[in-house]
Amino acid sequence: MSNIAVVIICLLVGLLFQRSKHLQENAAASLNGYVIYVALPALILAEIPKLTLNHEALIPVIVAWVVMFFSAVVTFFTARWLRWSREISGALMLLVPLGNTGFVGIPLIEAHLGSQAIPYAILYDQLGTFIALNTIGVALAAYYAGGATSATKILRNIVVFPSFIALVAAFLLRFFTYPDWFAEAVARISSTLVPVVMVAVGLQWRFKLESNHLLPLLLGIFYILVLSPAFAWFGLWLFDIQGLVAQVVVLEAAMPAMISAGVLAVSHNLAPRFAASMVGYSLLIGLASVWLWRILLVH
Repeated sequence: MSNIAVVIICLLVGLLFQRSKHLQENAAASLNGYVIYVALPALILAEIPKLTLNHEALIPVIVAWVVMFFSAVVTFFTARWLRWSREISGALMLLVPLGNTGFVGIPLIEAHLGSQAIPYAILYDQLGTFIALNTIGVALAAYYAGGATSATKILRNIVVFPSFIALVAAFLLRFFTYPDWFAEAVARISSTLVPVVMVAVGLQWRFKLESNHLLPLLLGIFYILVLSPAFAWFGLWLFDIQGLVAQVVVLEAAMPAMISAGVLAVSHNLAPRFAASMVGYSLLIGLASVWLWRILLVH
């Protein structure tokens, strides 16, 4: 309960700062920068070496890509069938498949399943959702916005991203033992991730909604929070995959829309207000729905 309390309290602190205007407008960007360049790499360096490399380590990566592909196909045909605008369709193609498996996912996974689940969550995020955002996500945003993108630029964005570099380094360092001072340092730095990122999320939370956005918003949130995790759960049941890794995968598939995907949609002018509302409302409902999925997994 203390882990859940930290998530909720820090989220409320972020919302209060947003309303009080005591922080500068770019405060959320600064906090996100700290998470991206410092806290998340430290968490990866601290946790990945603890992971036992076996067939279970592949499950989060494989399921992440299968779930994203499934949700993208469902979203694409829904948008075509209901004849939504190119802007709404583009925003949904980014926000439905790309869950917030890192910034929100890792704190919630730790809160619900404990620190032993973090390595699986990192694999789901870094080798699944993160790569998809920076490859397919960038390409989709450019396509729906009527622009073009470069394969070289996409590859460079992945290779130079701090957490990806940390992930590669962490796998290489599995063959060595950290000095005590270094292990203690990365552990203490990584412990700042949850409070900082949840304050940043609170600062960026948006709820404004236009009436003609209601149906795509409701269907999008249903696909994100119900259909995707249900599909993941069914696939794991079909192949008789159980235990901690199965719980992590289902909860990661149940995470709300990714804030970075929302930023990508806004930057390409793909229904900016709709994208911001999608992120805000899915996060609000997602905090409860992830908890419900956790209860279902236990029983």
